[in-house]
Amino acid sequence: MDPAKWTDLVVSLSFGTVFVLLIRLFIKRRSLLELYFSLAAFLITIPYLFDLFQFQTPFNLFQWGKLVSVTIYISGLLVLIRESKPVFARFPVYLTALPFVSFLFFPLIIDSIVIKDLINAIYQGGALIVTVLVFALKQAKKRNRRYYIIGISCVATSYLSYWLVFNRSTSVELVWVSEILLCVGILFATIRFIHSEEYKN
Repeated sequence: MDPAKWTDLVVSLSFGTVFVLLIRLFIKRRSLLELYFSLAAFLITIPYLFDLFQFQTPFNLFQWGKLVSVTIYISGLLVLIRESKPVFARFPVYLTALPFVSFLFFPLIIDSIVIKDLINAIYQGGALIVTVLVFALKQAKKRNRRYYIIGISCVATSYLSYWLVFNRSTSVELVWVSEILLCVGILFATIRFIHSEEYKN
């Protein structure tokens, strides 16, 4: 099998597993948090599955999948921030869908490589920074936080290695390294997140 297909398989299985675990938790708890996170994982899975089985689409599924997925993930982070506040201080739940407004502008920038990459890098970097801050505050004094640390460290390494090293034309064949790191990080963080959410119930 082509090495690129192995990467497609690993990413599909990893994010597919994350989607199944989170959607099961959503069915159990009916929480908007799990819904957003599961949809984000699902939308990352689709492009890799299509590439694995060589399905053709009239548009770049990877570009759209990444942009839409990270936008939905940011909405999930807004839910997490909202739920971390006292009930009287919480902002309206509909404001967690505010990032969806950016969907209107995606068709305008998707054909511009520079702008598309810049928006992707900013969205992903912003999501990563907020994730670090939120989970650092929530998990600072809890046990088993090392799983979050491992997960977020892998995701951060994946982000930095992709945008600073592997996304360049001279190293593009090594992009799979950042993708595997992302899979490892997401699996560690998700499994720990699910355990902590189930424990709350």
